[in-house]
Amino acid sequence: MLSHTNTYSVLELSFKSNDSPWSPSINVPSDLKEHQSVTVTCSAFTPCPHSPPQLTWNLQQDSLRQTEKNTDGTFTTKIQENITLSDTHDGYNIRCSARYPVIGGNKTAETEVTLSVSYAPRNTSASISPSGLVSAGSWVELSCSSRAKPPPRFTWFRISKDGAVNVSVEQVYKLNATEEEEYYCVATNDLGQQKSSVSFVGIKDDPSSGFLILNILKILGIVLLCISIISFECWFRFSKTPKKETEELTYVNNVMETKAS
Repeated sequence: MLSHTNTYSVLELSFKSNDSPWSPSINVPSDLKEHQSVTVTCSAFTPCPHSPPQLTWNLQQDSLRQTEKNTDGTFTTKIQENITLSDTHDGYNIRCSARYPVIGGNKTAETEVTLSVSYAPRNTSASISPSGLVSAGSWVELSCSSRAKPPPRFTWFRISKDGAVNVSVEQVYKLNATEEEEYYCVATNDLGQQKSSVSFVGIKDDPSSGFLILNILKILGIVLLCISIISFECWFRFSKTPKKETEELTYVNNVMETKAS
């Protein structure tokens, strides 16, 4: 029967002859969500428990390291770290390397996993195209954007005197702008929702309508002037006619009285 020393030497010599060392494994819970506290574990097969592999990763370097005996008699060395998840952890790569001591130096293997973390909507905003004031009757496109996982649903609201009115359940809302109004959107998924700032749809003055009104006023002025002139002329003629007839009647009466006398 081999002694412990001879056993470890055989394991080391056997390991030295391999093309590559044993790769570590990273254990991460499934269905990760923001605000969730999870334990991440990096484990490596340990052929010699008295000379375990050195484990390092891109999490905190003071992570607890321990070597455990498995039910089949083998050994595993592991390090663990507790982290509280946020949206910034989504897409984060955790890398763990195991460096094994062998005769003549060391051999290192590395494993990497990418975290997939669900989170509520972030950075929800609304945009208007075209931007700025538009002519009455123009088509305006309101677009809502948000960063979320899973992808959010979008709802558009118009602010009225009676409160917010649901006008659309699409990411892009098109409307015919006839008056000045205010809108905002809400992004929602299973983890929460977020409201955008208020967007103002403004109507600009139409120069052509002002020009038309000016022409109408000019025409009305001319018409009123003509009516005034005609009215004055009629009045003048009417005021002259009775006087002339009175004078003629007086003259005839005087002549008749003279003849009679």
